[in-house]
Amino acid sequence: MIKAMRYLKPFWFSVLMIIGLVFLQVQFDLALPDYMSNIVTYGIQYGGINDTLPQALSAETFTRMQYFTDKNDAEILLSSYEKNEDGVYILRQDSEEVRKAVSDPFLIVSFLSSEEAASQMQMDPEMVWQMIENDPAAAAGMRTMLQERTKDFTAENLQAAQILMLKKEYAKVGMDTEKIQNDYIFHEGMIMLGIALAASLCAIASSYLASRTATGAARDMRADVFAKVESFASEELSRFSTASLITRTTNDVQQVQQVLTMMLRIVLFAPMMGLTSLFKVLRYKNLAMVLGWTILLMIVLMIVTFMFTMPKFRIVQKLVDRLNLVIREQLSGMLVIRAFNNERNEEKRFDTANTDITKLNIFLNRVLAVISPTMTFLMSGVSILIIWIGANAIDLGTMQIGDMLAFLQYATHVLISFMIVAVIFIMIPRSAVSANRIFEVLETEASILDPAEPKTLPQENLPVIFDHVSFRYPNAEQNVLSDISFTAEPGETIAFIGSTGSGKSTLVNLLPRFFDVTEGSIRIGDTDIRDVRQKELRDRIGYVPQKGVLFSGTVESNLRYADENASDEAIENALEVSQAKEFVDRMPNRLQEEISQGGTNVSGGQKQRLSIARALTKNAGIYIFDDTFSALDYQTDARLREALNKMVAASKATVFIVAQRISTIMHADRIVVLDEGRIAGIGSHAELMKNCTVYQEIALSQLSEEELAR
Repeated sequence: MIKAMRYLKPFWFSVLMIIGLVFLQVQFDLALPDYMSNIVTYGIQYGGINDTLPQALSAETFTRMQYFTDKNDAEILLSSYEKNEDGVYILRQDSEEVRKAVSDPFLIVSFLSSEEAASQMQMDPEMVWQMIENDPAAAAGMRTMLQERTKDFTAENLQAAQILMLKKEYAKVGMDTEKIQNDYIFHEGMIMLGIALAASLCAIASSYLASRTATGAARDMRADVFAKVESFASEELSRFSTASLITRTTNDVQQVQQVLTMMLRIVLFAPMMGLTSLFKVLRYKNLAMVLGWTILLMIVLMIVTFMFTMPKFRIVQKLVDRLNLVIREQLSGMLVIRAFNNERNEEKRFDTANTDITKLNIFLNRVLAVISPTMTFLMSGVSILIIWIGANAIDLGTMQIGDMLAFLQYATHVLISFMIVAVIFIMIPRSAVSANRIFEVLETEASILDPAEPKTLPQENLPVIFDHVSFRYPNAEQNVLSDISFTAEPGETIAFIGSTGSGKSTLVNLLPRFFDVTEGSIRIGDTDIRDVRQKELRDRIGYVPQKGVLFSGTVESNLRYADENASDEAIENALEVSQAKEFVDRMPNRLQEEISQGGTNVSGGQKQRLSIARALTKNAGIYIFDDTFSALDYQTDARLREALNKMVAASKATVFIVAQRISTIMHADRIVVLDEGRIAGIGSHAELMKNCTVYQEIALSQLSEEELAR
C-alpha cells in the first residue's frame, strides 16, 4: 500500500491543502465542547456571568467591603471604582492587583449579608453589620472565621459562590440580569455557529480535494497498468490471465482508490482528532483512566480482527479473478455451450465460483459487523461511567456540569477516532492485497525491450534473413523451432505449411518480436531486429493474425487503425485488394457503417477480409498473413491472391503467408515446409512435389494430381 502512495506525488499541493483543511477542521471541532461547557456553566447555571470581578457595586456593599481591606487594598478599591449619578459604583479599571484586592472583601460582605450566614450565626445580618460598624476590629475576626470555614473549598466552589453572589449584587443595583444571561448565551451561541460553519466548510473542501486526488491517482495507476500490459510480450501475458488483468485494472484499482480517499480524509482526521482530544481529557485524571482502559480494549479488538481478516482478503481477490474467468469463458463460448446443451453444467460451474466468493464475503462481513455494535457498546458504557463519576465530582464541587459535558464530548471524539482507525485497519488489508496485485503487474519486467542504443532501418525494402533461428517457450524443455535458415527477398512471397503444431505461426511471430529468438538471429538487411526499436520495426510490418480482430467503431476507423493518416485512395485500394469492397459497398453507410465490439455484426469471412484490408491500408515493406485465408471460399481466395500479387509486385514488399490449404500457397515464390519445428523442404510448388515427401503428403491429401499439376 505504501507503494501506491507514490501516485499522490503529482498532487502534492492538493495533499498539503487537505492536511491544512483537516487540521483546521479538527481545531474547530475541538473548540465547540469548550463553548458548550461555557454556555451550560456560565450561560445557564450562572446567568451569563463569567467574571468574578464585580462590574458594579451598590454603595452599601462598596462601603462594607472597606471593613475587610487593609490600607493598600482600600486605596486600590477606591481608585478602581467610580460612583455614578445613581449612587452605583462602576468598575473603571481591571488588573490582577484589583482582582486580588476586591475578591475576598466582596465574598465576605456577600456572605455576611446572606440568609445562609444569618442561619449559621443565628443573628440577623443587620445586627452583624451594626456590630462591625460599632467595632471595626470585629471585621478582622469575621474575616478569619470565614477563611477558616472556606479553606477546604475548591477553586470551583469559591468561583461558583462568587458568581452567584455577584448575580444578586447586579440585581440589587438594578441591572437586567435576564438580559445579561440572554446576551451571553446568544454571543457564545453565535460563535459556536460560526465555528461549526467553518468546520463544515473545511470538511467539504477537504472531502472534495481528497476525492479528486484519489481519483486522479487511480486514473494514473490504471493508465500505468494498461501501458505496462501493452509492453508485455506473450511470455508475460501468459503469466497473468486476461480475467486477472481486467480485475487488477478495475476492481483492484478501485479498492486502492477507496483507501486513498479514506487516508487523505479520514485517516488524517481521526489521529488528529483522537490525539488532540486525548490531551484535552488528561485534565481530568480520574475520568481519563476509564477512557484509557476502553482504548486498550479497542486496540485488542482491532488486532484480533486484523489477524482473522488479512488472510481471507487475499483469497477474496483470487476468487474474484476466478469468477471473472468463468463469466468471460461462458459469455465468449455461449454458442458452444448451447450447441452441446451444456447450460446446466455451466450453471453449476458458475454457481460453485459464485458460492465460494459469497461464503467468504459473508464470513468477512460478519466479522466486520461485530465491530460496530461492540464499539457502540463500549462507547455507551464509557458514557455511563463518565456521567456517574462526573456526577459524584459535581456533588463534591470538584467539577462543573459544563466541564463534565465537555469531557463527555472529548471522550466521544477519542472513541470515534479509534473506531475509525479500527475500520481503516480492517479495510487496509484488502487494499494492500489489491495494491500488491497491481504492483505485481507494474513491477514485472518485459522480456522484450528496446535496445539502449537503437539502430535505424533504411527506408528501402531489404531482404529478411532468418539465420539459424531456434526458439523455445519459457520453461519448456524442447525447442519449438530448430535451426531455421532462409532469406526472403523484396517482392517475394514466402509461404509456410506444415502439420498442426509444426511451428508455422510461431515462426512468423518472431519477425514482429512478439517473441525473441532463443538462438540465431533475424535480420532486415544487415540489421538485427533486436537492435531496432519495436515501434520502428512494427511500423514496417502489416500483420494479420489468425483470428480476425475488429474493434468497436466504424469500418473506416478499423481500417485507419493501421494508419490514421491513410488517404482515401489507400483505403479504397485496400478494400479492393482484400475483396472487402463488394460487401462494404452494400452496407447502408458504407465506410461509416458501425462495427460492434469484436466484429460480431459481420460474418467470419467479412471479418477476415476487413482484417486483411486493415493491414494493406498500411504502406508496409513486410506483410504477414498468419493463416488468414482459411475463412474465405476458394473463389474469393483466388481473387484476393491475384490482387495481392499485383500489389506486391508494384510495391516490392515481402510477403509471408502461413496456410493450411495448398491452393492458397502453391503459386508462392517459395514454400517453406515445416515438420516438428524443422525445415523439411524449401522451394517452389513444383520443386517440392518432386523432392519433399512431407509436402507431397499434404498436397495429395487436399487436391488431386490433376489439380496439383495446373
